[in-house]
Amino acid sequence: MALSVPATVAEDVAAGFRRFRDHVPENATAITIIIADLYTISSSLKSLEDLSRHRHYGTIFNVARSDVELASASLQYTLDDIVEFFGGLEGRKGSSRTAHQRTWDSMTRFFLDESGETLTNRLTKYKFFMKELEELIKEAGPDLLLMSRLREGFKDLLVQQDSRLVRRFGTLSMSSASSSSSNSTAPGSPVSDRKPRTKRSYERARPPHLSPTPTSPSSGSFFDTPLLAPGVPGSPVTSSATSHSLGSSALNEHWAAQVFFQPRGNTRVPSRGDKSLCYGESRPDLYDWLDAEGYGKVIELSFGNFRVLFYVREEDHRARIVCSASREHYCLPLNLLEIVRHGPSCLQLCRRRKSGSELIVWANLKFTTIEVMVLFFCTFLALRSQDSGKPVAQIRDFELDQEEELFGSPILDDGFIHALRVYRDRVTGVVRLQASVHKGEMKRSPIWTAFITDQILDPRWLQRPDPKVILLRELRQTIFTFPEYTPPTTPRGGHLLKFTDRDDADGFRITMAELASERI
Repeated sequence: MALSVPATVAEDVAAGFRRFRDHVPENATAITIIIADLYTISSSLKSLEDLSRHRHYGTIFNVARSDVELASASLQYTLDDIVEFFGGLEGRKGSSRTAHQRTWDSMTRFFLDESGETLTNRLTKYKFFMKELEELIKEAGPDLLLMSRLREGFKDLLVQQDSRLVRRFGTLSMSSASSSSSNSTAPGSPVSDRKPRTKRSYERARPPHLSPTPTSPSSGSFFDTPLLAPGVPGSPVTSSATSHSLGSSALNEHWAAQVFFQPRGNTRVPSRGDKSLCYGESRPDLYDWLDAEGYGKVIELSFGNFRVLFYVREEDHRARIVCSASREHYCLPLNLLEIVRHGPSCLQLCRRRKSGSELIVWANLKFTTIEVMVLFFCTFLALRSQDSGKPVAQIRDFELDQEEELFGSPILDDGFIHALRVYRDRVTGVVRLQASVHKGEMKRSPIWTAFITDQILDPRWLQRPDPKVILLRELRQTIFTFPEYTPPTTPRGGHLLKFTDRDDADGFRITMAELASERI
């Protein structure tokens, strides 16, 4: 059972509360309790996940599974709400102390209004309930009366939380009938342990149409799926990297066609999890249909005998993903899917259900290296953002689970303000930079990424020619946008990071120094 994601979120939220303790000293005691409880909850979640996989306790875990799912679902709502309050800090006026005080007061009122109890009390209940679940699974004599009382409370709370989500997303222009009547043959349990994302991520519009958007079901509807009949696949896979055969010169020059051909590291990830497969409905004659609709292949990847291909239509940048195994072929538009990391080595492509409150696995992709996983993840997000079809809403998959953000700030990048972040993968230790769209309808879409794990050890790699400018001697960027983007470089090929504030430049330099010292 995937409980490591909410466990990590709980730790991230605990870290966020440390700022409140500094800025709201009169509530320091309550905040300290919250921080401690969040770390305890995180520890319990990790322990429960370990127990679910244990040779002996795994069988007993099934007895407690419904209680674990109940508590983790309610907890995820609570963590999401806290993250929303954290995200609101950026827009508040006044001093930092005033902003934190107002946010703390608003947060306190919110949780009192929702359940009639403080956030502190709620987290304490999560903590006790999960500890009792551990005792139950370990056959160590849990307090069954306490568990019963807490269970009923969580059931009532979850009803409140579910109803609020329905009200919140009910106005989205999505067909509830279509979204709730999925015929997916994926495993029945939703992927609900999704890490909440703060919305911090330049004013950039989607690429313009070259002609009016087609009105066929394949391009005019958010829930479009082609009606097809039998055929054979197109070109065979020629390697485990990427092959491409495109129908137009423009698509031949598409940025996506180059992503997997560029030099990169090969840091292996633990080989755990399901094999690569698709749970969707096979679409015979798929490749003929794609050709007739004007789609061209920009990427083809091989996962053993399983292939994944990305198709783009030049005229309106509509993007589709194709999964192919033997004579079975599956296809969906990217704006129907969210992407989440499952375990150390898998990415799962998921359909949204119940107005986005549930994710149902459509395909599982198993990777052998973190670099290819990251490039696939970023490519998926970028192609989906550039798609001119009805945009996805309330999506929270813009960060790769099990990566921690070590630094973030705006930068001036080719005339735009982008969001620069430093990520470190918790599984492999690989460090990378990523610049993303900061504002607008393509917010959080990746612009470029660069793996820097080895470079940070070179003392000559980073220089500071100006208080707001960092010069990186070498930066192998993989770019996920159109040729109009030109990275800021020096005549000798160095890359310039132009920060909007000297404090951010300081923070970046310090982060790099800390990463280097940890590896020495």
